[in-house]
Amino acid sequence: MASSSELRSRSNGKPHVLCFNQDLTPLRTVKVQSPTSGKHFYGCSHWLNSCGFFKWADVEERVQELQFLLFERDTRIAELEILIEELKNEFKNLNSATVDKKLYNLLVASWVPFAIVLLLLGRGG
Repeated sequence: MASSSELRSRSNGKPHVLCFNQDLTPLRTVKVQSPTSGKHFYGCSHWLNSCGFFKWADVEERVQELQFLLFERDTRIAELEILIEELKNEFKNLNSATVDKKLYNLLVASWVPFAIVLLLLGRGG
């Protein structure tokens, strides 16, 4: 957020902007003939004792857009981190099952020669 104002969301999606006095600032329009004529801005609501606060409205709208994009990005990152953990666990389980199967096959393969030797010794005796 800007250090000069606090931004709060209204129910209609437009921001509440607070001036340096922490008062709500009305959304105004430049009415004098100038290059900024028709542009919207926020200014302190106290004309006589103004705190000097001024901010173009499109800046606040852009801030809201960027905050939303950051929220979407953070959400996607969190989703991907969860997916990574799930895939790690799945890989660990697959790897563990593969190791168990290899050990079983090795055990069986080691007993086959032993059984053949016992059979041969049994015939010879």
